[in-house]
Amino acid sequence: MFLKQFVYINWGNIPNLEFDFGPVNLFSGGNGSGKTTAADAIQTVMTAAHENLFQYNPGQDETTQRGRGGKRVRTLSSYVLGCDDGSYARLDPTDGYLAAVFHPTQGEGGEPFTAVIAVRAYLDTTGSNTVARQDDAQFFIITGESLGLSHFVREDSAGRYVVPLPDFQTLLIAEFGKRRIEKYETKKAYLRRLYGALRGKSDAVAEAEAIAAARAFSRFMSYKPIKGINRFVADEILEQKDLGEAVRSVSSQLKTIHGMERDAANLVESIEILQRAKGHTQHYIEQWSELNVLDYTLAQAEYLLRQDDYLRGKREQQTQQQIQRETEREIAEIVVQSDQLHDQLISLEAQRQGIEALREKDALERERSQLDTQLVQQAKQLLAQDQIVSENIQVSREMSELLATQQFKVDLPLLNHLEVDALVKEVVASERAMIPELHNLVQRDFSGEIPALSRSLEQIQSVQQVHNRWHAFWHTQGDEESVRSQLAATQHARRSRYQQLTDQRRHKQQEIERLNANQVTYPPFVERAVKVIAQQCPGADPRVLCDHVEVKDPRWQSAIEGYLGGARYAILVEAEYEAAAIRAVRGMSGRDNRARVVQGDKAAKDAARSELHPDSIIHALEFTHAVAKAYLTASYGSVLRVGSAETLRMTRRGITEDGMASGGYSMWRCDLADADLVFGVAARERALHAKLEELSLIEVEWNQANDQLQQITYLLQSVDRLKESCYAEGLKYVMDTHLQIHRVDSLLKQLDLNEHEDLETQLQQLKQEQRGLEEQKGRLNQKLGETRSSLEVIHKQLKALSDLQEQNQSRLEEREAALNELAAVWPEFDTESRLQVADEEARDLDVQIAKNFRHELERNLHAAERRAEEEVKAHNQHCRPADTIIYPSFNGDYDAALFRQICLLQRDIDRVYNILKNNILVEKHQQLNELKGAFNNAFVTHLCHTIHQALNDGKRQIEQLNRELQHHHFGADRETFRFDSDWIPEYRDYARFFQEVVKNPVLTDEATLFEVELSAKSRKVLDELMAMLLHEDEQHAMRDLERIADYRNYRRYEIYKEVEGKEPIPLSEYGTGSGGQLETPAYIIRSAAITSAFRFAEGNTHLRMVLVDEAFSKMDETRSREVISYLTERLGLQLLFIMPTSKCGPFMDLISHEFVFAKVPSAQLRGQLHTRVLVDRKQCNQERIKTLWANHRRNVYHQAELDFMEEFAVAE
Repeated sequence: MFLKQFVYINWGNIPNLEFDFGPVNLFSGGNGSGKTTAADAIQTVMTAAHENLFQYNPGQDETTQRGRGGKRVRTLSSYVLGCDDGSYARLDPTDGYLAAVFHPTQGEGGEPFTAVIAVRAYLDTTGSNTVARQDDAQFFIITGESLGLSHFVREDSAGRYVVPLPDFQTLLIAEFGKRRIEKYETKKAYLRRLYGALRGKSDAVAEAEAIAAARAFSRFMSYKPIKGINRFVADEILEQKDLGEAVRSVSSQLKTIHGMERDAANLVESIEILQRAKGHTQHYIEQWSELNVLDYTLAQAEYLLRQDDYLRGKREQQTQQQIQRETEREIAEIVVQSDQLHDQLISLEAQRQGIEALREKDALERERSQLDTQLVQQAKQLLAQDQIVSENIQVSREMSELLATQQFKVDLPLLNHLEVDALVKEVVASERAMIPELHNLVQRDFSGEIPALSRSLEQIQSVQQVHNRWHAFWHTQGDEESVRSQLAATQHARRSRYQQLTDQRRHKQQEIERLNANQVTYPPFVERAVKVIAQQCPGADPRVLCDHVEVKDPRWQSAIEGYLGGARYAILVEAEYEAAAIRAVRGMSGRDNRARVVQGDKAAKDAARSELHPDSIIHALEFTHAVAKAYLTASYGSVLRVGSAETLRMTRRGITEDGMASGGYSMWRCDLADADLVFGVAARERALHAKLEELSLIEVEWNQANDQLQQITYLLQSVDRLKESCYAEGLKYVMDTHLQIHRVDSLLKQLDLNEHEDLETQLQQLKQEQRGLEEQKGRLNQKLGETRSSLEVIHKQLKALSDLQEQNQSRLEEREAALNELAAVWPEFDTESRLQVADEEARDLDVQIAKNFRHELERNLHAAERRAEEEVKAHNQHCRPADTIIYPSFNGDYDAALFRQICLLQRDIDRVYNILKNNILVEKHQQLNELKGAFNNAFVTHLCHTIHQALNDGKRQIEQLNRELQHHHFGADRETFRFDSDWIPEYRDYARFFQEVVKNPVLTDEATLFEVELSAKSRKVLDELMAMLLHEDEQHAMRDLERIADYRNYRRYEIYKEVEGKEPIPLSEYGTGSGGQLETPAYIIRSAAITSAFRFAEGNTHLRMVLVDEAFSKMDETRSREVISYLTERLGLQLLFIMPTSKCGPFMDLISHEFVFAKVPSAQLRGQLHTRVLVDRKQCNQERIKTLWANHRRNVYHQAELDFMEEFAVAE
């Protein structure tokens, strides 16, 4: 494919023209006239001005497309706006067009086409700086058509105008049809299609081929001095592989990995700090609990000790009281003896005086005294019976009120009998038959009232019968149990019911306390299992799944939890403790050891392989523990949320919002009551409200049961207070005794006491005995006084002990209340069991040792608080803001308020600890594994493979060029050229490392670079590369890494010139050759490179046009003509070259078309310019030019001979 025509529209200062090209084309003119501007337009079409592919103004040795040292470079936008020395010809937004028309040459099968690049540019002025900016760029391939100037510059009534860029495509489609107009949005897509069309294809070529061809075209155009063979081959022959982005990506990934490893290490450090802080707060809680239990134990021990003292005092009091009673009895006996002696004295005196009737009187008086004593005893008994009957009446009156309640009639059908009502009424009515002023029976003479009393006896007998029947109703046992036994059984049942409700109430209160403390009440077997695992596997960190799951949508809460059921209480442990944990659960005593231990690792692997449906219940959950998420994902990820029972009917595993579920080819109800919800804070709030309602209902039942228990207990006590009566018999005995007393009194009145006799001797003896008894009585009275004094002292001591025990009891109750409050704050504290143990320990407590132990507990308490504060502060210094833990303000008092704060702190620490350890750290490790895999893939595939492949590609490229150069002979000596290279030792180790990595079979599949085994040298190279990738001086490191990534640096290249019959000559040592002699092989080699890039060996249609700027500057005329002839005739290339007018004369006979550029002053100001460019397009008659040039050459030679001869003649 030759370039047949080229259209310039608003390009530099070149007029809007179209150039027609021939086989050999020359751009000539003075310096700065626009020659290179025209060539850069062609380069733009061939490279799309793609970064790293084009280089404007390539004839300047120092030129690059990146401004250095403040230099301005030519840009696509500046060309469109006509920039010249910083001034612009077009100041308004301008549309520029470049169109290249390619035609196939003889023997090629492709069709003509036109490549168009359209650009809109504008001037961006900021202060004094004016910069050309690109607003839009469009790329077109018009197949089968040759566009001309008329397609870009149109004319209407207003005059000639350039087609606006937005209208260009529409006009082309209107003229040629949509099928022929191909528009490309990107430069690479345009280049791929351009070089596909140049090869006669109807589609695009590979990107690498297009880029290589465009780069080869641009390189061939630019003149670069050959400063060394090695750099010449590396820079101009071998294709540069831009691995900078890959190196930066790998470096960034490795830094990210190291950053994440540092973050993970910081997380591990934070977790360790939190674990220590958690240990200190837990130690504080345990020490505070021990301290409070010890205080209770000390209070209980003090109470028991003082109780023992009180009991000993009571025993001493009883002993002294016994001594007092015995002393009083002895005194009474002496009094009796004294009375007897007194009687004897009287008797003797009577005998002495001769009074016979005295003895009879004494006998009657003694009988009367005995009867009086008997009457007193009988009266007391009668009064007691009267009291019994009165109490029976009072008790029965109270019982009648209780028996009237319906509950008793339901529980005891016997009480519903009419006999019961009748009996209780008779007993109560018997009060009217009671004898008034019964105590007067002893004090009054009833002899005149005996007949009336006899009539009352009959009434009393009736009362006695009624009361005894009432007593027998309750206590008589027939074929069945007595009513009293049935009543006791009912009381036992009610007491059991009351105790059951008390336990339920206490359990519900504990659940509420746990919920108030943001804790869930686990099933008992789960709680026991967690404790056993924690004891036997201290590092397992057992947790219950329900504490780490929350339902995002409360509408699905009940259904989801109901579906999961007991799985909500699965136990999560560290992976390495899973087997030990289930063994610990299996080893628990009893059969209630059914707790689940989650297979964390297995669940995580299975969960990673599962794909969740958008309606999966997992999407409705949030997790704070990675194992919890993996377990539920693997186990219940396939459970779907569906909208209706109809949909549920065809769903393998699913739930509905209203609590219906499916699974195992069946459907069931799965909703839970609010009180049973455990997932999340909102669920615990709902459960708390529900449990408070349940507690209120339980308390109603509990109060009712308590009232019923109190009623039946009171009734049973009342029944036990009922006693049998012998009221009538007592009254009968009293009446008989009164009759006997009346008889004795009658006999005493009938006695004659005038006669008596004196018995002096007996009288004196009796008097002596009487004095002895008086002395003994005095001693006993003294003893009695001492005993009474002792009793008074003991009474005071007992009173003091009683008061002290009230204080001790109050203190003990306070300590017990403190323990109950402790349990309310920290529900894990088992108050009942600890109280039971404390009560047992209090019996044998050594108070002094306990007090010393208390001081030790206080010291431990203070130390735990200080260490916890230090650890929390250490954590807060480098944690995330969201993970900051607020330490409670401490006023110096180690009290219940601080304990409450420590408990909250412990839960907060555990929350953050769980988030960091079981959530964020797990994610970090997963991300690290993914990043390491990505880094391994990037390093091995994008870097190692790429460099290794580039080395092989470079080797193949050199070999391919050598094969190509075999067919390129130049000059009369038939010179040929070939490449050769040697390894540079520094890079040999890198190449071996890349080869070892590429050929390692386990990389990417089984292991990463961090794990794979490498040879010692390769490991050293890897360490060096890692150090570079992590180097703090990024620019320095990137320079080193880009140097290593550039495969062209790995070998030292040489080019050998070979002439038949001579040894090969290395061009690097070609010191005898002129500069032109080096330029000649350079063009030969460049020619081989470009024909290779243009794929001359493949197919029959190729780009056969080359462009050379500042051509042949180092070669003489002969060699330049030979190179031109070689390019055009030998290789069949269309040549466009640029040369100043002063140097182009010798080549005029070779060119077919000449374009002469001239910059001249402009009569009118063009934007900011006062100049314009003129172009003279010529088509040369080569035969005529050759003849003229031959004549001119002969004339010059002839004149030179004449001048020589003239000088020779003068010399002679």
